[in-house]
Amino acid sequence: MNLYRQNNGPAGRWVPRFGRKRLFFATIFIIVLFIADAISGGKIRVLVRGIGSYVWGLGVSVQESIYGSGFLSARRGLLAENSALAGQIARLEERAAAYQVLKDENRALRQMLNVAGNLQGNNKKSGITAPIISSLRASPYGTFQVGAGSADSVSAGDLVLSAENFVIGRIAEADLHASLVREIFASGISTDAVIHGVAVAVEGQGGGNARTTMPRQSEVIIGDSVISPALGARAIGVVGNMSESSGSAYKSVNVYLPVNLSALQFVYIVRE
Repeated sequence: MNLYRQNNGPAGRWVPRFGRKRLFFATIFIIVLFIADAISGGKIRVLVRGIGSYVWGLGVSVQESIYGSGFLSARRGLLAENSALAGQIARLEERAAAYQVLKDENRALRQMLNVAGNLQGNNKKSGITAPIISSLRASPYGTFQVGAGSADSVSAGDLVLSAENFVIGRIAEADLHASLVREIFASGISTDAVIHGVAVAVEGQGGGNARTTMPRQSEVIIGDSVISPALGARAIGVVGNMSESSGSAYKSVNVYLPVNLSALQFVYIVRE
C-alpha cells in the first residue's frame, strides 16, 4: 500500500499519511483543551501556569546552588593551577638538562686538566684547553674547528690531544679566535710511527682509521700501541685487525684512534 498521496493544493507536494494523522490528533487535543478550559472557567490555564512557574523556579534554584557552591570557580581554579604546575615542570626539566650539560662539560674539562698536569709534570711545553666548535662527524676533509686562535698563542703545527693523551691532529690554520685542525688520520696523511719496535708509515683512511704494512714475521697483536717519535713519542692509535696474503712477505695492519670523535667537546692544544 502506498503510504504517500499527492496533495492537490497549490504547492503540489507529497505529504506523508502518518504525518497528517499526527497533525489531526494534535489539533483535536488542542481543541479539547480549549473546551475543557472554557468549561472549567480557566482553571486549566491556572494549573499550567503554576506548573511552568514551579519548573522555572526549580531551574533557577539549581543554577544558583551550583554557582553558590563554588563548583565552577573551583574547577577554573584547578585548571589554572594545573597550567601553572605544567609550566613549572617544563622549567625544571630545562634546568635539569642545563645542569647535565654543565656536568658533562666539567667532567671533560677535568680530564683536560689531568692532561695539562701530566705534561707539565714531565717538563713538556704547556698548552691550552679549547672547545670544539664544528662537527666531527665524517668530515670529508678530516678537519674540524676549535675555539682558540692566535690571540691565545695557538699557531700552525701545534698538536691537538685527547683527554687520554692521544694525538688527534695538528693545527693547520690559526685565525684570531678559532683554528682549523687537520686530523692525524685524515685521508692521504702519512705519519711515521713505531709498532712493537718496528718502524712503519701509517696512512690515514679518515674517520679515525689508518693502515700500514709490517713484515709478516713481526710479533704484533691486536691492541698494541702505535707511537710516533715525530710527535714527541706520543700515541696516535692502537692496532686493530690484521690480514695476511699467502706468498707475501708483509701483512696489512689496521690502526684506529680509540677516541669517540663525535662525542668530543674539548681538546688540549700543545704549543710547539
